[in-house]
Formats: sequence, C-alpha cells, structure tokens
Amino acid sequence: MLPRINQIAIICFCCLYASTISAQSDNSWWKSIFRTDCDTTQIQSVNIHNGDSILKDTYDFEIDRDSSVLLKTLPALPVKDGYGSVVIHMDSALTELDEKSLSETHTLKGYRIQIHFGDLETARAVRAKCRNRLVGRRVYLESIAPNYSVVVGDFRNRWEAESALPRLKKLYPSALIIPTDIELPKL
Repeated sequence: MLPRINQIAIICFCCLYASTISAQSDNSWWKSIFRTDCDTTQIQSVNIHNGDSILKDTYDFEIDRDSSVLLKTLPALPVKDGYGSVVIHMDSALTELDEKSLSETHTLKGYRIQIHFGDLETARAVRAKCRNRLVGRRVYLESIAPNYSVVVGDFRNRWEAESALPRLKKLYPSALIIPTDIELPKL
C-alpha cells in the first residue's frame, strides 16, 4: 500500500512541475492579457533649425515621462462658482418612510433632573428663569396632574445626571434625579 502512495505522489509532482515550467515559457497564453508596452513613452519628431535653414535630417527622440511630468502638462480644469442641484429619484414608499421617521419623536430611556414641582404659573416662571441661567441645556415643563414639573436635561445614563446634579442643587436645592424617557441627542 505504501509503495503505491509513493508512486502516486511522484506522478503528481512530475505533472505539477511540468505545468509550472510551461507557465513560465515565452509563449504562454496569460502573457497576452497584460500590456507589455509602456504607455508613457512618447515619440516626437524634431526638425533642427540652423539659422534660416532647416537641416535635412529629422531625428526621432523617445521621451520617457513619469506621471508627475504628465500631470504638470495637462490643462487645469476650470473652477466653477455657484450652486448645483441634485435630483434624487426614489420609490414613494421610501419617501413616506423618510417623512414618517422625521415627523416622529424618538425616545430613549434615560434621566432628567427635576428642579420644581408645583402649580402651572410657578412652574412657568421657574422654567423661564432656568432657561436664562442654563443656556445650552434643555428645560422641559411636564404635566403630572394636577401639578406641573420642571425638569432639566437629557442624560443617557445615571452617571451623567449625577455629575450635573451638584451644580443644579446650588441653584435649586430641591433638585433630584428622575428616570424618564428622553429625546435622542442631536447628531
């Protein structure tokens, strides 16, 4: 059994070795699919002038150009000022989905800091004063029948809310963290 396996291995090795030799010969089929000529070679005919007379000999020069020289010789594209327009063609079902996703408010489980809880008039006054003090933070007026709550921020986790709480406690001593649905942050 073992001599038979050795014979098969030798036959396979010879066949594979012969195929690699033929693949490297000059008349291989695969060499014709690749370009052999350099496309950056340019032949120019030059007439040599000697004063008023032109010499009878015309000389051919081969000039090898690399891509950096070719880029310098190409004309620059004109710069266009102004505005363009884009037309997007899509199925109406995609348009409806896009409009629906933009019109809906998406919520996320998170935390806000409640700074006031009481009647509507007081809650509105606290919200207005808080908007002036905390520029850049979102301030919400939420109804919890029959009272109203003023809450600040959209914190995605408890740690963010805990880090903002001491600053708000200085301004509003009754501030506390409440879990609620928050709006997605702007991208």
